[in-house]
Amino acid sequence: MRFKGKHRVRKAELKEDKFQVFTEKLAEFYYRDKQKFWVIIVLVLVVIVGGIVLIQGRGKGVNSEAQLRFTEALGIFTQGDMQQAEEAFTNLTTRYGRDQAGIKAHYYLGQIYYSSQRYKEAEQEFEKFLKKVHKDPILSPAAHFGVADCEEELGSFLKAAQRYEEVYRDYPDSPLAFDAMMAAGRAYTKAGAFDKAEAMFHEFLDKNPTGEKAEKLKVQLAYVKTLQQKF
Repeated sequence: MRFKGKHRVRKAELKEDKFQVFTEKLAEFYYRDKQKFWVIIVLVLVVIVGGIVLIQGRGKGVNSEAQLRFTEALGIFTQGDMQQAEEAFTNLTTRYGRDQAGIKAHYYLGQIYYSSQRYKEAEQEFEKFLKKVHKDPILSPAAHFGVADCEEELGSFLKAAQRYEEVYRDYPDSPLAFDAMMAAGRAYTKAGAFDKAEAMFHEFLDKNPTGEKAEKLKVQLAYVKTLQQKF
């Protein structure tokens, strides 16, 4: 009687299995907590870009001390220690206000203040960042989104809607673009500007009539039309 030999697992197969498991876990985390997923993605990108800038900037006028302090502050922020993170980022804005590290610190202070419901202070920090940085592909749309979030929390729904729409139109390739469009529609609806909310939703559906996002949008559109009939 002949026995079949044991199947030898190749290294390539092991790598494929590990990659598949990693991909599945990543997808599971995304659908479990989309907001936290994108926050982490932004943080990872910032750390990577910061590392590249630090390496490339040696001898080119980049303040390596400021970059180091920024990376440390970012680590504290990621761990969730908001009090220490606030102190670290505030120190960066004071000591290195003209360096990229000090400028980016304003954005993270905005995030910290927003999480503690200090909306006015958060908005001010986001605006300080935006005045000093032009079209950062990652943080600029996030900062505009942050300002809009603050305006919405403060009850300025029309201002919030306009700022959300700005993210959607000025940064169409941003991962935040669709959420910004949805938020703009929500804020326009809260402001009673049903026609503007409906126009935005129809504009998106004309270009993207099918898919998960389209179905989600159709539900919101039906809600807006229902409110229009009541008021």
